[in-house]
Amino acid sequence: MRRLPRFYCYLLLSDKGEVYCGYTNDIRRRFKEHNSSSNTGWTRGRRWRLLAVKCFLDDRSALLFERWVKKRRWMKPAWIRHSQPRLGELRRRHGISSPH
Repeated sequence: MRRLPRFYCYLLLSDKGEVYCGYTNDIRRRFKEHNSSSNTGWTRGRRWRLLAVKCFLDDRSALLFERWVKKRRWMKPAWIRHSQPRLGELRRRHGISSPH
Protein backbone atom coordinates (compact mmCIF):
# COMPACT_ATOMS: atom_id res chain seq x y z
CA MET A 1 0.00 0.00 0.00
CA ARG A 2 1.44 3.34 -1.07
CA ARG A 3 1.64 6.03 1.59
CA LEU A 4 -0.06 9.29 0.68
CA PRO A 5 2.05 12.44 0.81
CA ARG A 6 1.49 14.58 3.86
CA PHE A 7 2.04 18.24 4.44
CA TYR A 8 1.40 20.11 7.64
CA CYS A 9 0.49 23.57 8.83
CA TYR A 10 1.42 24.04 12.48
CA LEU A 11 1.42 26.49 15.37
CA LEU A 12 4.25 26.83 17.87
CA LEU A 13 4.34 28.70 21.19
CA SER A 14 7.65 30.22 22.34
CA ASP A 15 8.92 30.48 25.90
CA LYS A 16 8.30 34.23 25.49
CA GLY A 17 4.61 33.74 24.64
CA GLU A 18 4.91 34.30 20.87
CA VAL A 19 2.88 32.17 18.45
CA TYR A 20 4.44 31.11 15.13
CA CYS A 21 2.62 29.57 12.16
CA GLY A 22 4.45 27.56 9.49
CA TYR A 23 4.11 24.66 7.08
CA THR A 24 6.29 21.66 6.24
CA ASN A 25 6.32 18.12 4.88
CA ASP A 26 8.12 16.77 7.99
CA ILE A 27 6.78 18.16 11.26
CA ARG A 28 9.32 16.35 13.49
CA ARG A 29 12.32 17.64 11.52
CA ARG A 30 10.93 21.16 11.31
CA PHE A 31 10.23 21.28 15.06
CA LYS A 32 13.84 20.25 15.77
CA GLU A 33 15.08 22.94 13.38
CA HIS A 34 13.06 25.64 15.17
CA ASN A 35 14.62 24.62 18.51
CA SER A 36 18.16 24.15 17.15
CA SER A 37 20.97 26.46 18.25
CA SER A 38 21.99 26.70 14.57
CA ASN A 39 18.59 28.16 13.58
CA THR A 40 19.10 31.51 11.82
CA GLY A 41 15.46 32.32 11.05
CA TRP A 42 12.82 34.38 12.82
CA THR A 43 12.29 31.64 15.44
CA ARG A 44 15.94 31.56 16.61
CA GLY A 45 16.86 32.06 20.25
CA ARG A 46 13.62 30.74 21.72
CA ARG A 47 12.31 27.39 22.97
CA TRP A 48 9.20 26.31 21.08
CA ARG A 49 6.30 23.99 21.97
CA LEU A 50 3.88 22.46 19.50
CA LEU A 51 0.38 23.91 19.86
CA ALA A 52 -1.54 22.63 16.83
CA VAL A 53 -1.08 20.64 13.61
CA LYS A 54 -3.31 20.29 10.56
CA CYS A 55 -2.54 17.68 7.89
CA PHE A 56 -2.98 18.15 4.12
CA LEU A 57 -2.47 15.87 1.12
CA ASP A 58 -0.62 18.50 -0.94
CA ASP A 59 1.80 21.34 -0.24
CA ARG A 60 -0.36 23.98 -1.93
CA SER A 61 -3.26 23.37 0.47
CA ALA A 62 -0.93 23.56 3.48
CA LEU A 63 0.62 26.80 2.20
CA LEU A 64 -2.77 28.38 1.46
CA PHE A 65 -4.00 27.45 4.94
CA GLU A 66 -0.84 28.95 6.50
CA ARG A 67 -1.41 32.21 4.60
CA TRP A 68 -5.07 32.22 5.60
CA VAL A 69 -4.16 31.79 9.29
CA LYS A 70 -1.52 34.55 9.13
CA LYS A 71 -3.97 37.04 7.57
CA ARG A 72 -6.66 36.51 10.23
CA ARG A 73 -5.69 37.61 13.73
CA TRP A 74 -8.59 35.69 15.28
CA MET A 75 -7.59 32.39 13.67
CA LYS A 76 -4.55 31.50 15.81
CA PRO A 77 -6.42 31.73 19.15
CA ALA A 78 -9.40 29.83 17.69
CA TRP A 79 -7.14 27.07 16.34
CA ILE A 80 -5.31 26.82 19.68
CA ARG A 81 -8.59 26.48 21.62
CA HIS A 82 -9.82 23.83 19.20
CA SER A 83 -6.57 21.82 19.44
CA GLN A 84 -6.04 21.88 23.22
CA PRO A 85 -8.02 18.70 24.02
CA ARG A 86 -5.89 16.72 21.50
CA LEU A 87 -2.52 18.37 22.14
CA GLY A 88 -0.93 15.45 24.01
CA GLU A 89 -2.00 13.05 21.26
CA LEU A 90 -0.59 15.35 18.55
CA ARG A 91 2.78 15.58 20.31
CA ARG A 92 2.99 11.80 20.79
CA ARG A 93 1.95 11.10 17.19
CA HIS A 94 4.66 13.36 15.80
CA GLY A 95 7.32 12.32 18.34
CA ILE A 96 7.58 15.79 19.86
CA SER A 97 8.06 16.17 23.59
CA SER A 98 7.24 19.32 25.48
CA PRO A 99 10.23 21.21 26.94
CA HIS A 100 10.32 21.28 30.75
